[in-house]
Amino acid sequence: MSVKVNVSSDGLDRKFSHSSLVRGRKAAANDAHQAMEKYVPMLHTDASTNLRSMSFVNSDGTSINYNAVYARAQFYGFVGRAPGHRVHNYTTPGTSRRWDLRLKGNKHDMVLVKEAFVKGAQWNGS
Repeated sequence: MSVKVNVSSDGLDRKFSHSSLVRGRKAAANDAHQAMEKYVPMLHTDASTNLRSMSFVNSDGTSINYNAVYARAQFYGFVGRAPGHRVHNYTTPGTSRRWDLRLKGNKHDMVLVKEAFVKGAQWNGS
């Protein structure tokens, strides 16, 4: 006695397609970019030179880039050549180094980022 099984994976292929995942990544990265802004230090009040305004999300949603010259030093919290000197004084309240980890530690904001991915990938009920 044999059993013939026919599996149609069209729904899974559609749900996990490259374009669906890219849409989800873009939505999640954009939401994370907005949520992290409150943790990013603002060295200058001029909008054209501060770190918050000199950032963008890649077109495929894989990363968030900060273009200021001092972005790396602010992100890692060290200034100068290795081993460097620790940055202790972040003048904007609520900001510090590694603002990506501060976002990950904020459960409410991470839930919103996850929801943005699901909504962007169109996985909500379809």
